[in-house]
Amino acid sequence: MGTGNLNRRPTFYNESYTVDSGGGTTGTVTEQWQAWAQIDNRTGNTYAAQATELTQYDYRVKVRFDGRFNSNTVMVYEGQVCKMGSMSIETEGYKNYLILRYQKTDTWVDLS
Repeated sequence: MGTGNLNRRPTFYNESYTVDSGGGTTGTVTEQWQAWAQIDNRTGNTYAAQATELTQYDYRVKVRFDGRFNSNTVMVYEGQVCKMGSMSIETEGYKNYLILRYQKTDTWVDLS
């Protein structure tokens, strides 16, 4: 798989949360960027692998390694907010990629 498969360009962002005087939390976007990604759609069923339940996910996302990604990085893909389920590193030759598994949420945003 070459980088020619990185043909989607979703938006990613990180948030920091502050607690306001009423006890609610407010999220503030601290970083927002776009990255070329390979996005594979998955059916989101939970299944058991040797009695270990694997969390369902909707998208398997492959991106070039970037230190801005963390386990709370949000992806906006085709207008839908997706939360990260897991993150792992994959090495191909001398290049490092991140394999991110995202779940869709019920939130939609217009970033235009």
